[in-house]
Amino acid sequence: MIKFFRKIRYDLMKKNKTGKYLKYAIGEIVLVVIGILIALQLNNYNETLSQNNLEQKAIHNLKLDFEYNKSELYKSIGELKATRSACFTILNQTGNKHQETFDIDSLLQDTPSLPQYFPQNGFLMDLINSGNLGLISNDELRNKLSSWLPSLETLKEREQQLTIYNNILNQFIIKNGSWLNSDEATSDESITVLKFPNSGFEINNNDLLQNIEFENMIENQIVYQSQLLARHEVCLKLVEEITELLEDEIKK
Repeated sequence: MIKFFRKIRYDLMKKNKTGKYLKYAIGEIVLVVIGILIALQLNNYNETLSQNNLEQKAIHNLKLDFEYNKSELYKSIGELKATRSACFTILNQTGNKHQETFDIDSLLQDTPSLPQYFPQNGFLMDLINSGNLGLISNDELRNKLSSWLPSLETLKEREQQLTIYNNILNQFIIKNGSWLNSDEATSDESITVLKFPNSGFEINNNDLLQNIEFENMIENQIVYQSQLLARHEVCLKLVEEITELLEDEIKK
């Protein structure tokens, strides 16, 4: 093809047809420019197609992670609510509110309890660390994904606060109560399978209900649990929004 164009140029120059040669040269330049533009368009199209494929793959992987995160949040919230409910039940039996039929042993296990939330953030971290979060073209979705890790960090800080207080409460029960009595009354299979013997001491955990320090510790426990629960619910709202946006992107 190149030899063909050269031959035409040579013939025009040889025949001294300058005007026609100039027109031909301009036409050839136009054809070259058009060819370059077409090549650029094709290249841009291929890049866009590749970007779209990468974005869709990222969105599907993120959806799997955040569906898991949502499920685990629901579990943690359920456990936190059950633990807080147990603490409220105990708090309603302290001091002169105590009823003789009430037995604290079955509830005592739940007072220093803390559900640990472990989200699945592997793919999001890969996108962030590789600088590829920009693959997500939806601005709202990208912003909410960027908000997830800071929000989770606050949740973890609340977990640490409750962990510290759980240890304090646990130590108080160790000094003033009997975990063996509580173990005997629990239905938790991870404890019953151990087949602990009965306590060798004459001690009644209901006596804790007459201890003002114990009452104050249970009240504080409820406060810390409520703060952690509130943070879980903030994270759940964000996860649900992210999941919904991911689903919308998949449907496009």
